[in-house]
Amino acid sequence: MNSSKVKILFDGNCIVCDTEMMHYHRIAPDLFEMVDISSESFNASLYGLDSKDVNEKMHLFTADGKLLVGVDAFSHIWQLIPRYQLAAKLVNLPLINSCAWIGYRIFARYRHLLPKKVR
Repeated sequence: MNSSKVKILFDGNCIVCDTEMMHYHRIAPDLFEMVDISSESFNASLYGLDSKDVNEKMHLFTADGKLLVGVDAFSHIWQLIPRYQLAAKLVNLPLINSCAWIGYRIFARYRHLLPKKVR
């Protein structure tokens, strides 16, 4: 899964997820390819992934094809955007990383309760 862009698989039905991913795409369009997992045409197996896993956590493929999930995916995004590089460094500190993963798991589990994106 090699590409010149980072491929981000995200839930476009989640208004928070969609807003954040579109923000990254807007400020760094040459870096990211966005893949909406809520699209009817999305097929997780085309990416070598399980649909259940993809719906539970955000997945990202680096430009060289490495798979990152959840907080690790966000950290990678932030490392690529100069204004967020400090956030990437902070979220990779051991205690902050552990707390970020806890928060991320809670958010990911209950994001379906958030308002849906109006299409």
